[in-house]
Amino acid sequence: MVEFSFDWSAGMKGSFGWADYLVFVGMLVASMSIGIFYAIKSRNKANDEFLLGSRSLSCFPVSMSLLASYISSILVLGGPAEAYYHGVEWWYICGGNLALIVVAFVFVPFFYEFKLTSMYEYLELRYASRWVRCVAGGMFVIQMLLYQAVVIYAPALALASVTYFPLWTSVIAVGVIASVYTAFGGMKAVVWTDVLQLAVLILGLVAITIKGIFDMGSFQKVWEVAVQNDRAGSHIYTYGFSPLQRHTVSNIIIGSIVMTMSQYSCSQTAVQRYASIKSLPHVYMAIFLVIPFYILLISLALIVGLVIFATYEGCDPLAAGLIAKKDQILPFYVMDHLSSAPGLPGLFVACIFSGSLSTISSGVNSQAAVTWEDVFSNMPRFAKLTKTSQAMITKLLALGYGFLAVGLAFLAGNLGGVLQAAIAVISSVAGPLLAVFIMALFMPFTNSKGACAAMIVGTAVALGFSFAATSLGIIPELLPTSTEACPANLTLPLPPNTHPVRVSDLEYPQKIFGLSYTQLGPLGLVVGLVVGVLVSLVTGMSGGRRVPRSLVHPWVRRTLPDPDDVAAKVRALSYDNKMATQF
Repeated sequence: MVEFSFDWSAGMKGSFGWADYLVFVGMLVASMSIGIFYAIKSRNKANDEFLLGSRSLSCFPVSMSLLASYISSILVLGGPAEAYYHGVEWWYICGGNLALIVVAFVFVPFFYEFKLTSMYEYLELRYASRWVRCVAGGMFVIQMLLYQAVVIYAPALALASVTYFPLWTSVIAVGVIASVYTAFGGMKAVVWTDVLQLAVLILGLVAITIKGIFDMGSFQKVWEVAVQNDRAGSHIYTYGFSPLQRHTVSNIIIGSIVMTMSQYSCSQTAVQRYASIKSLPHVYMAIFLVIPFYILLISLALIVGLVIFATYEGCDPLAAGLIAKKDQILPFYVMDHLSSAPGLPGLFVACIFSGSLSTISSGVNSQAAVTWEDVFSNMPRFAKLTKTSQAMITKLLALGYGFLAVGLAFLAGNLGGVLQAAIAVISSVAGPLLAVFIMALFMPFTNSKGACAAMIVGTAVALGFSFAATSLGIIPELLPTSTEACPANLTLPLPPNTHPVRVSDLEYPQKIFGLSYTQLGPLGLVVGLVVGVLVSLVTGMSGGRRVPRSLVHPWVRRTLPDPDDVAAKVRALSYDNKMATQF
């Protein structure tokens, strides 16, 4: 029989001891201290220092910052829940790291030479259109706001689950703390707090894993239980490509490659960090350092999920009504089984908050950079301001975006599982943005109308599929769990009157909205490319405008006329001045 440390059904919860508060508050104080340090150090510096760290950072801190920007508390909560209720097939998301090879050797050398603060300034140069730049920047800002809402909601949910802190208090605390130290400290504060917070995140997962395996007796026992219940083992993997099936190996890898390539090649968050690194070799090292740490984090999160499943085999807390959402399973486990270890619950909550703080700080810094460079810097009134005044406006923008994300976070609870919701939001915008940059780099005949259409239509289609699935009430099918070993004094909830909507229950055309969330990125990419190319062809392609060779990728430059050859032909066909005068 499964024994619980508290009578959760009666409303009893674990509570923090002094050691837990010491660990948790210590992490918050350390993060704020880094922000204050760099705020004082760079108080009279311009935007180049605030947004790019004076382009003097090295590979290791930037690599950790890159990873922290996209890992966040979504992995800490969603990863264990995924392994517990769906199995470890999701581990194949690590296959998306193959895209980093393409990013490093195809995209990064090209963009690094431009030394741009805003990634989307390149699109204005390439298409000679401010509209393309504004649409792309706007898409990025919307994407980050939606993602940040989920990221802020996740730790708030965790804290509300394991303590008596209200959900709204946690939401406000995460958003305000991250926004304040980012707004005052700038890029260097963001990068170095990311390093600290990623270290706390890894330490928290390792501690939970070691303590959980020790309690179970061995990892072999954990694995055997997982295999017996279809959570692990070779038999759980499905290899065919099936877009309506939530997970297959092919679905996961294809979706992950598209998402990774977009995030690390043409996202403001990543490219702004590349621009802050002192040399191109350090950029390469920063990108490739992401791979081993990413695999480590994914593996730890899934192992934690298997440990929790082995612990509660026979009495699933979700089926027993002790938790309301599957993403609460890790917080429940920590307070139920690990609260006897002083400081471990505090380390867990610090781990959750660290993941969120790093993502929020990275996001608001990048959003402020895009808004300043793409909007305010081109207005004469703001362009005439002193450099310190411009930096102050940028800091206020960062603060404003943080507060806006806090407001949106209160809606994030309606998006379903945090892991799936976060990936769906990112992928819906990531695919069309990648499509536009592929067009700009490798298709010289495409024009600004095609680029705008690609972003708008591609994103609308991908988000439409995501929101349609939510409105239809489609939820992922959970693997079977049991309540046979629950304590005798535990009152089990009655079976629900309504059954959840499954993709297999729907008929066409509604069934197509059951498209796997892993395929939203590829869908947006394909739709964006098709729409962008077709609109460009219909609207006269480049319209006779000569695209400078420096604005397309070196692989396709030979398809464009050499400016020297064009100038020579013009001179050869023109009249000689003297002869023209005599005539």
